Amino acid sequence: MRIPQRSFLAATAAVTLASGLAVVEAPAVLAAPGAVAATQGAQAQPSPVTVALGGLPGTVKAGAAPVEFTVTLRNTADHQMDVPASSVVIGDTGTATKPSQFTLQYRSPDGTQWQDAKVRATNSGGLWDLDQPAQLHLAPGTEAVYRLRLTVAADTPAGRVTPGFSAVVSDPALPPEQRVSSAIGFSDLVIAPAVTPTTAAPRPAATADVRLDGVPAAFTAGGEAKAFRLVFANTSGKDLRILPAIVFRGATELPSETVRFEFRTAGGAWLEGTPAGSSEHPGWLYLGLRTGDKSADVMALAKGETRTIDVRLSFTRDTPAMAQSLAALAGSLPGEGESGSEASSPKADFMIVAAPSSTATPVPTASATPTPTASAPSAVAVVPVVQTTSAAPSPAAGLPQVVTAAAPTPETRLASTGGGPSSAPMAITGAVAIALGVGTLVVARRRRNG
Repeated sequence: MRIPQRSFLAATAAVTLASGLAVVEAPAVLAAPGAVAATQGAQAQPSPVTVALGGLPGTVKAGAAPVEFTVTLRNTADHQMDVPASSVVIGDTGTATKPSQFTLQYRSPDGTQWQDAKVRATNSGGLWDLDQPAQLHLAPGTEAVYRLRLTVAADTPAGRVTPGFSAVVSDPALPPEQRVSSAIGFSDLVIAPAVTPTTAAPRPAATADVRLDGVPAAFTAGGEAKAFRLVFANTSGKDLRILPAIVFRGATELPSETVRFEFRTAGGAWLEGTPAGSSEHPGWLYLGLRTGDKSADVMALAKGETRTIDVRLSFTRDTPAMAQSLAALAGSLPGEGESGSEASSPKADFMIVAAPSSTATPVPTASATPTPTASAPSAVAVVPVVQTTSAAPSPAAGLPQVVTAAAPTPETRLASTGGGPSSAPMAITGAVAIALGVGTLVVARRRRNG
């Protein structure tokens, strides 16, 4: 066993001095290499009582559970030895430990209950007195066993310390000035850094499947609102409580004041979506489906239930033309041992078309003024026809008879031949001429026959 540093030796000497019994040249004897036994450690002066530590692990983690070990005192003399006092020392080897960072409990050889050891601060880590109701007597060849329980606090610095046990031994067979000796045993102990308790990470809360139905391919700025649907399906196998929302995820940030988004409640009322920012995506625009008082509208979605929400969307007239993407969201409220989670629908791409300009040049339309037409040809002079109410003279009288065509009445319309408005006078004039020609031929024929 290795010789401890002088801090432990000084503490050991303090133990015996504190007990009221003088130990002559204890530090010098303890520091001598020849004074170390293979199994019992250093001794103040040769003592028939040996000390052995057992069960102490080589490493203890700061903040871990207490460790238990034993200290065994054995009388190797052929007569009785008395042990009036004993103490436990933890020698600090430079790690700057404090007595408050150790908790020591013990159970004396004749005791059945665990007791707290009384701590006294020293320069070597800590010193604890073990109270006992009466002086311990060790018959020849017998042993006494102490049980100890050591707890190392989580803030104890890592490093090596030297715990030890010191017992004041009195030999009643020697003169008073020679009968006191010190039985000492020690061991090395490494304090490992505290281990942060690992707790299982909360599992993400189950959430609903989300999709968009019927998102239009284009919206016109300043145009009428267009309708589509948000669909939430609970396939998680348990009841859910979700927060529905939509998010615009275009390359160009969409100002919230240009968006007009509404959703229809279960009661049929249309309410506006509420803008909500996002620290993770400052360029995205989130709109929550919230109630009129702007508090979160939690949707209870039973196991296996599917809920469809009608929405409508439009943009103000000053919205610039741009490409945008839209997705529906379902944020699930966490249960016990769960963390919140969010499901997103596949995105739907669409275009925002700029509003038509109000200063555009009007397109020319056809003039209402009638197009001028060519002048109608001069009317052929028509010989007025005198109609008599009496019977006409007989052709046998030798007078020529003119047959005229009756003039059309105002209600009579000529068949359309494709001519313009001037075609009617021409048709009338031609008919009169034909009638006159026919009459002349009739008169000439009659004269020939006569």
